[in-house]
Amino acid sequence: MSTGTVDGPCQPLSHDENEDPNKADEEVGSGARKKTGRSKAQKDGATENIYRKISVINGEINKMDREQLKNRLADLKMDTRGVNDVLKKRLKSYYRNRKLMKANVRVPSSKPLYDYLLVIDFEATCEADTPDYPHEIIEFPIILVDVHKKTVVDEFHSFCKPVLNSQLSEFCTELTGITQADVDASETFPAVFQKAEEWMREKHLGDGNKFTIVTDGPWDMSRFLCLQCQHSDQVFPRWAKKWINIRKTYGSFYKCRRKKLEDMLIYLGMKFEGKQHRGRDDSRNIARIAIRLIEDGCRVKVNEIIHNYPGAKYLKFSNIDAESTDSGDEDVDDECTEESNDKKKKDVKVQGSTHTDDRDITKAIASLCIEDRGEKTEEDVSDLIAYYKLQKS
Repeated sequence: MSTGTVDGPCQPLSHDENEDPNKADEEVGSGARKKTGRSKAQKDGATENIYRKISVINGEINKMDREQLKNRLADLKMDTRGVNDVLKKRLKSYYRNRKLMKANVRVPSSKPLYDYLLVIDFEATCEADTPDYPHEIIEFPIILVDVHKKTVVDEFHSFCKPVLNSQLSEFCTELTGITQADVDASETFPAVFQKAEEWMREKHLGDGNKFTIVTDGPWDMSRFLCLQCQHSDQVFPRWAKKWINIRKTYGSFYKCRRKKLEDMLIYLGMKFEGKQHRGRDDSRNIARIAIRLIEDGCRVKVNEIIHNYPGAKYLKFSNIDAESTDSGDEDVDDECTEESNDKKKKDVKVQGSTHTDDRDITKAIASLCIEDRGEKTEEDVSDLIAYYKLQKS
């Protein structure tokens, strides 16, 4: 059936594209618009009517089969890839935004919270069947996504030389594709971390450009970076305390069960590009998903945060801040907030810098408290320890 015969979604297109539903409420003269004093009740009624029309359109979209959905999206010059639920969500977002814009209804959530997304997927040393293995980061990638342009604009990448276990296990090399020569020719984590933050400053991230981190799951920041900072006696970055778990955002927006990276791409009609479990390739593919979410109308925002650091003897914060305009993201302690407001440049020690051994670190990280930002969590932090083992299986 041709999409032109489908009621509902096609009906709004039959109206004049320049039609203004509110022009009865305004007079245009001498190049200026004058309000006629319409009551608040009338305005509320008009807004309610718009949302009622949107609801009807959504109902009609739900009745469309795959061919009708793809034809309608093609007519609108929109992406036709993905399963039916994705296509319906894409079409509903288009008509919703179009109706609200024509009705001059302001939607507070339409403005992006951030200017940039920093997609990070660390790779770390690992060994098969070793739950308490002291992971060290061996690949540090950052993919920079411009939220407004909806595109990747830059990348940072470096391998890191491990110190505690300088020889990569056969399991690690097989899983990640990272060779001993790759890490031997690289600098240790503190030097790479410093270069990463210098790269961020060059982009004015946190200094005029608002940004946040995007990861595939909670492990990169809450497990690998925390553990690495303890191993290296390294400043723990304040910008890494909160992030967007793309799995949660994806499942919530598309109303589906949470999926691993490859399955998220398949659901969107896309294929994984590169080698799986290679940090840069994983990050690039996560960035593709984040961009697709934004294009489909998702307002991505922080949904996980480290708000407790049990067992850790000390914690420091660097002066790069992942800013957010969302009032719900008041997720840092008073001392950190004061440091940001006063634009202090020096690091802030929370407690004494007493060293902790690996056993204390593992126990502390395993009990890290991850706060869910308004969504039910299915991941338990204890699962982080078995992460690479599960990946291999």
